[in-house]
Amino acid sequence: MLVERNGRAATQASLLIFVGLLALAWEPPTWAQSTSLYDQGRAAFAAHHWEDAASLMARAAEHDSSSSDALLFEGKALANLERFPEADAALTRYSQLHPNSPEALFMLGFVQQRENKPRESLTTYTAAARLATPRGDDLKIVGLDYVLLNDYPDAVHWLEKAVEFEPGNADAWYSLGRCYYTQSSFRDAERAFQKVLALEAKNVKAAENLALAYDAENRPADADRVFAMAVTLARETPHTDEWPYLNYGGFLLDHDRAAEAVPILQQAVAIAPKCVACHEKLGRALGVTGSTKSGIAELEEAATLSPDEARLHYELGLAYRTAGMVNRAKAEFATSEKLYGAKSKEPQ
Repeated sequence: MLVERNGRAATQASLLIFVGLLALAWEPPTWAQSTSLYDQGRAAFAAHHWEDAASLMARAAEHDSSSSDALLFEGKALANLERFPEADAALTRYSQLHPNSPEALFMLGFVQQRENKPRESLTTYTAAARLATPRGDDLKIVGLDYVLLNDYPDAVHWLEKAVEFEPGNADAWYSLGRCYYTQSSFRDAERAFQKVLALEAKNVKAAENLALAYDAENRPADADRVFAMAVTLARETPHTDEWPYLNYGGFLLDHDRAAEAVPILQQAVAIAPKCVACHEKLGRALGVTGSTKSGIAELEEAATLSPDEARLHYELGLAYRTAGMVNRAKAEFATSEKLYGAKSKEPQ
């Protein structure tokens, strides 16, 4: 019994020592060591701990929102968290208390753009520009406001101003290139995307869009080379989307290179299983290469994901007919015809 008690006591002592060592080893975050909520919030913000910064600044603002910039930093932290309606509320409150703060107004304009409120954003940027000279990034957001308003001439104007102010702003060059491309100014788009790649050699989106511009200019060799480069860059990127693969696969399919397109489009489907266009193009490529059953399965998945798309039912009908599945083909053609008819009756 004595041995058992001694053993138990020793175990408890060891546990206490272990817990004590853990307590000594753990240190609170740097911002938690500050005395005031505001100082803690600033330290958390500087460390890019947005959740902590937003929470601490909200609490600091409750104590004295008029005499500090707690609301401003709360809004910035919330914007970094992409909690834009909350950021809008914090920045609006701060701007009402500090109407001569261009920093708050420029930030609020950015947030409003991300909320898909372009008119409000433009009004806010106009007010901010009366107080301070906009930066290239600010002019970029103004341009993107006009994109949301489907006003591409004005979008191009402000994005050109943005890159004039900041020639090294890769994001502004990319947005400008997209606007040029949408306006069918493919040569200008080409130059803009080349500029992005000169600034950021591994920019996947710039590479794939440059390839799209080459394709639109009927330069297939250049398009092929740059599409392949975009896919290579995408494979080196931890978090990529399906677009480099989908665009290159579609290009190969359109240029009668379906066998090369199949593995590229399979990668697109693997990345985005719910991508209708990925399944559709892969289905077409598989059908062309003789993998009829697999091709039908992909087209069926596309039609399931987007059941109201008439074109998909028509393509599926063609695949069924090729496979000798006459009744299924007729059913899909009938569905396609019905959907096309319904679309033709939709109000313009």
